[in-house]
Amino acid sequence: MRNLLLTAALAAALAACAQQAPPKDRFYRLETPSLAARFAAPALGVVEVSRPTTDGVLSERPLAYQDADGSLGRYRYDLWAEPPTALWQNALVNSLRQSGIAATVVTPETRVPPDWILRGRLNRFEMQAGTGKVVASLELAVVSSRDGGLLLLKTYQAEVPSAAGPEAEAAALTQASGDIISGFITDLARAAKP
Repeated sequence: MRNLLLTAALAAALAACAQQAPPKDRFYRLETPSLAARFAAPALGVVEVSRPTTDGVLSERPLAYQDADGSLGRYRYDLWAEPPTALWQNALVNSLRQSGIAATVVTPETRVPPDWILRGRLNRFEMQAGTGKVVASLELAVVSSRDGGLLLLKTYQAEVPSAAGPEAEAAALTQASGDIISGFITDLARAAKP
């Protein structure tokens, strides 16, 4: 009887200490936007798309948000499928290929000598909790690989309304990214005209 009471007390103590399992990780992709127009003939030769640079929270996979006080935070269980800089590189490569603005679009890993190099810096890519919108900001530069001449340098920023929560944030950031890429390709076409 004494062993039975001791076992029951031990079981009750262990049950009280048991924690609920943490939520499952959720992963989000940055979908490549569909472009409305395709160029009839390439305006550029071989374009190499480098991975954009960034620092701090934006270099990590958790989705980021900005609190009302301006401080950045990140979700624990809601993550990008890859770091945001890799997502941006893939989106730029896919969109440039889809647009037909360049004869060939490659990444540095292919080791193909490019005519032009696309470099970037990811400045913002987060939800602004107090305003109900997401903000994406990316500086893009297209540089000649032959002489270092600058074809285009511009900072693009898009703000898109978003409901609260990581799923809505990921969808709104995908839309903001599409807006930036569309604007960039339009500017690149203008800059590439002789």
